[in-house]
Amino acid sequence: MKRYSINVLGGVLLGGITTGIACGYLFWSSNGGNEGEVSSDRGKGLTALGGRGDNSVGARTENGGKDVESQGENLSGKPLVSRAIKLMKEGRVEEALKEILNAPGQMERMDALLSLVKGLDAKGVEIALAEVRGMGRGMDQFMSTNLLMARYAEIDPEKALKFASEASGFERMMGTTSILRTWAAKDPRAAGEYLVGTVLDSGVDDWQMRRSAASVASEWVRQDPDGALKWAKGLPEEVRGDALNNVIQHFTTENPLKAAEIAMGLEGESQERALRSISDQWSRTHPEAALKWAATLEGDTKSEAMEEALENWAGQDPDAAVAFVGNLSSGDQERFFPEVAERWARRDADSAQAAAEWVSDFPEGEGRERATGEVMSAWMRSDPTAASTWLGEQPAGGSKDRGIVSLLNDRQLREDPATAVVWADQISDDGQRSEQVQRSSRRWLASDRESAVDYIESSQSLNAEQKSELINLTPEQLAPREERRFRGRPF
Repeated sequence: MKRYSINVLGGVLLGGITTGIACGYLFWSSNGGNEGEVSSDRGKGLTALGGRGDNSVGARTENGGKDVESQGENLSGKPLVSRAIKLMKEGRVEEALKEILNAPGQMERMDALLSLVKGLDAKGVEIALAEVRGMGRGMDQFMSTNLLMARYAEIDPEKALKFASEASGFERMMGTTSILRTWAAKDPRAAGEYLVGTVLDSGVDDWQMRRSAASVASEWVRQDPDGALKWAKGLPEEVRGDALNNVIQHFTTENPLKAAEIAMGLEGESQERALRSISDQWSRTHPEAALKWAATLEGDTKSEAMEEALENWAGQDPDAAVAFVGNLSSGDQERFFPEVAERWARRDADSAQAAAEWVSDFPEGEGRERATGEVMSAWMRSDPTAASTWLGEQPAGGSKDRGIVSLLNDRQLREDPATAVVWADQISDDGQRSEQVQRSSRRWLASDRESAVDYIESSQSLNAEQKSELINLTPEQLAPREERRFRGRPF
């Protein structure tokens, strides 16, 4: 089963979505990226409304473009947009931004924010970013930062990158990626050369460099697939992976076999990652074809690619995936059936029960233990009563133990420690039983000390030392780890 860091996966998805919106909307709305006239007054950080201001959106009057004043008139049916544009025309950028970000309705805020950002010049962007910087972390701050940095990139990408490089933390990371992606949408080669020649030597962390390279590759491959591939392959090893993966994904959408041919020309981890990505992406629409292709590979790469395809197939047609696994050798079945079972169980409660019954027909071993744990995790989310009833009827052994551990990790049991210790006591492995009883007892001590102490003193799963240690824990020590660690912002 594929596992990802929530923080990282959340950051990548959110950054990609918001940056993509910023690039697409701003380029659709304008003809160029030259900076217009910049006012020296901090309160007037936008292109002069009456002039042409080169190609700046806020001042454009040629080729059917609308200046900000006429834009406000045309949007009279949208009060928030109209008020924000009125404030912006008066040079009150901070007030315009506050008006938008304090308004109810996410779509309304987004619409108004886009309208505001289109009219800003470089100074106006910097003023707006100063306001956004003081916001609490969340979707509005992510969206605002990405849109503003994308607008800055339209005006002067190198100046924008210098500005972002002098920021810190979140703003530097999100800003650099947004600016490079916006620049790459217009001139991918220039953006790519700048990244290699400047950003990679600027001391930013590896994750940011990978993310920035991936953003450039995403825009470049849409315009020049072969050029993007050549550029990505030439990147330093520490940043190459994500950029190559984005290029491979584009080729996979167009022609999976072509993408596979390209991947086979890579080496080491780059090749392995590309082949897994192809199998995953291809199998989402044509699982059987992807699986047939994956079976032609060799070694661990073959197993990993088949695993990706089988998991996706099980989500679409579990009967077909189960039948396929049934025709494999016993060794291959041991490798692949847990993935099929886990994905099948995630469909709904009936599927989870069917998957559990299928898993119980396999002989005891690591594969069955892993599959039982995965199925129980999925089933507890859809029908915890049926899941726990079924598990209670299973014979003692490693598979039931793994299922109980999954059950104990479910929120319902974490919030009901009195029931949790009853389940923990059923684990047959002495070490696992003791560990799980101690975990549940800690939670019980925090919520109902008197009852928990009575249980601990009479427990057959704990030795004297463990009992004494639990009973002597202080309230501070019993506090959830997340609560003890949390300081300030959660980001």
